Amino acid sequence: MPPNTRFTAARILDVALELTRRDGVAAISARGVAAALGCSTGPIFKQFASMDDLLERLMDRIIALFVASAGATQHDDPLVGAGMGWLRFAAEQPRLYEALFLRHHDWHAKWGPVRLRLAAEMAQHPKYAGLDKPARFALVGRASIVMHGLGVEIWSGRLPVRDYEALVLELAQPAVDAALAQGWTHDLHTPLSTHVAS
Repeated sequence: MPPNTRFTAARILDVALELTRRDGVAAISARGVAAALGCSTGPIFKQFASMDDLLERLMDRIIALFVASAGATQHDDPLVGAGMGWLRFAAEQPRLYEALFLRHHDWHAKWGPVRLRLAAEMAQHPKYAGLDKPARFALVGRASIVMHGLGVEIWSGRLPVRDYEALVLELAQPAVDAALAQGWTHDLHTPLSTHVAS
């Protein structure tokens, strides 16, 4: 008899993602996902070792969507483009934004590779080309603090502006410029060495 492909891990994650978009990640439970799939909880625990396992894999999917949004916006300055995509994600995917940034979870280390990719892209821009990898990595982290504030304002509906470029240039870019001018390129989050081998 052919294997039952109706309840694959990918299908379960698709459903969990849609439930998160609709109701938020706090509403994700084995019973809720099973009900949306039209099955018992058995197939879920056949594919995932635990609900934490499912939630971590769901977080990986949400991070991938966030990275795609941040990378989809073309701008001469890769940091500005990523910021514009960040704000678009907050506006267009509020429940996914909430899952990533507005609830406690244990997967913060997953941001290191995201920061590394953007820091590598920045090396090609004249503004950042003179910085070493740890300084670019730190600058991405510093910019993310400002972007998070703007993202929360958009997510909450308090900042309905849709000109993402203007917001990034008026509010986030001055913080980046000040960091460059003052030499504030030490990391405020986790050091680069935590994410890559020396």
